[in-house]
Amino acid sequence: MMTTKEELKNLFKNGDVPGQEQFWTWMDSYWHKEEAIEATSTLYSNPRPTQYEVGGVPIGTSFDRIPIHEVLDFILYGKAQRTLTITTIPPDAVITINGVVASSLRVYEGANITYTVERPGYFSKTATVKVTEDMTVHVALEPDLSNTEIKFKIRTSEPNQEVPIAMLRTSDTQTLAKITYGDGQSNLVSVPAYNGSESWTDNEGNIHHVDNGNTFYHVYEKVGDYEISINAGANVSYVRFCEGLTSDPQGYLAPTVNNFIQEISVFKSDSITNLDYTFAGLSLANVTPGFKLETPEATTLIASFYGFGAGREFESFPADMLSLISKPTVLRGTFFRAGLRKILPGFLDSLTELQSVFECFKNSKLGKGYYNGVDAGQFPTMAVQGSNDFVPVSLFWNNAKLTDISHVFNYIGEGWFGNLSSGYLAYFVIRRELFWNGKTLGNAQGTIESAFYAFGKCNRILCEPHILKHAPEMVYIGGLFTQTNTMQHAVGWGTMVPVAASESEVYQFAESEGNYTATATAGRGLTFDLRVMFPEATYPKITCISGAFTTAATGEVMGFQHAIDYTPNGLPAKLDLSMSGADFLAKFPNANAGSMDVYAKLILGQSGGTDSDKNDGRHGVFHLLDQDNRISDKASLPSLVFNNAIAY
Repeated sequence: MMTTKEELKNLFKNGDVPGQEQFWTWMDSYWHKEEAIEATSTLYSNPRPTQYEVGGVPIGTSFDRIPIHEVLDFILYGKAQRTLTITTIPPDAVITINGVVASSLRVYEGANITYTVERPGYFSKTATVKVTEDMTVHVALEPDLSNTEIKFKIRTSEPNQEVPIAMLRTSDTQTLAKITYGDGQSNLVSVPAYNGSESWTDNEGNIHHVDNGNTFYHVYEKVGDYEISINAGANVSYVRFCEGLTSDPQGYLAPTVNNFIQEISVFKSDSITNLDYTFAGLSLANVTPGFKLETPEATTLIASFYGFGAGREFESFPADMLSLISKPTVLRGTFFRAGLRKILPGFLDSLTELQSVFECFKNSKLGKGYYNGVDAGQFPTMAVQGSNDFVPVSLFWNNAKLTDISHVFNYIGEGWFGNLSSGYLAYFVIRRELFWNGKTLGNAQGTIESAFYAFGKCNRILCEPHILKHAPEMVYIGGLFTQTNTMQHAVGWGTMVPVAASESEVYQFAESEGNYTATATAGRGLTFDLRVMFPEATYPKITCISGAFTTAATGEVMGFQHAIDYTPNGLPAKLDLSMSGADFLAKFPNANAGSMDVYAKLILGQSGGTDSDKNDGRHGVFHLLDQDNRISDKASLPSLVFNNAIAY
């Protein structure tokens, strides 16, 4: 009989008088020199594999509480060899037996063997088995579906409707995902490997072609709203909700429209790096308040929200929706044609590595009717002070490396083109500090170089004076404001928005005995006067102004430099904005014959003029501005500046 040391110590303490039974308990717990120790009672353990063959003990043998007599027999006589085999589900899991990567191992009879089975996307398993015969152990791994979580709501419109749930993609050989459909049904589905060229067949025998994506479907018996959840492991590499992508004249792959998805509440993954087109084509979708893209490893966001919410239009995305993403360097068409009408401050703050926002918000609903119905008395403050801009002036203040904003706001808000008869419509104020990228991160000035078509076809635009004050590195402004139409509407109606004469002055209008004056006085205002927008004597770094200030229609009140005259309405507001074209062009001495490099010609895509004209950085800069006398010396200017050069 054996009693533990701790128990014996409690029997013998200072001041105690142990009894006979306690002494005998102490003696019975140890071997006496006169007694023979039983061979089975002395055990030997050593986890280190042997490095040399000793008697019958092979190299690589370890010992775990083996009686000494068995160790001696092992050395003197050896032991029978047995084979341990491990089989797994999935079959390509990695098996490690006693530290050796192998699916089977020859070991001595009676050995305790530890094995581990592991595979990405599954929980690993470790166990110890005593090998007493040739034996096979079957190990089925449980899928780890905790890495990726997606939740969204769909709406069906007819009974027994088949709904595309999502396209799942993996570069692995076998990946599982659990889809809960919201109607009481769920499936553990096998996600096929994406090879980019072949079709594939799902578990139900349905054939899917690559150009339509690896989409999973579900049939809903009843009409209604359903919440769907998808859970998957780290080896699901891509998710997309539209069924397919087709070639598009805009240079993108146009998504198949998905009108089933109504709302997205969770999109979380620690492994997905590619969000290209992920939410494209979700025409009726919105996101829940506070929604975040919890994909910190995302590196690419090309056309991610192409057409998202375009069929319902919505106020804005949450300001911190992208706050966990920091790695992308380019946003190309990310919100192309999306339905958002406003950008909240801080929306791009986390993307500190951004270099380009090419076409980021192009053709989106930004600003569509945003000021419709706003009381006229609020216009001066809102317009001049920027208290309610639908593009915040701070948008790029955390993007210190930004160099390209080409097409970024091209034709936003559907232009409201030519509609002058309804109330106070949307307008777009272009502010100086919008160009001051990296301001909050220490940039003394902006680093933006390219602004091709940045605000093209935006129709009602007004600009702060000295528009490039914070963008001294600007090189390309070709098509910057191309195909603007009218800007009179927001400036007029009693000059409710002050007309800027400079950064610190506005015009004060007056009339006396039929004589009208416009006197510069202290104040802040807005303008469409090119001389006030570009007040510097010279902009030597700019080499391309082609098509920058074209109009979209003929008429005295269309485009830049049109005269302000509200005298027929009984108002004294009258201002002649005619200018010398030669003087203005002289501000851009390096936008001249031969200044168009290959990049500029590619981006502009000029459609008119000779090859020589297309090489000139002034090509088409004033298209349709020669329809009246707003350019006083038009007859002496090169004809190429009035060409219809731009492809739009």
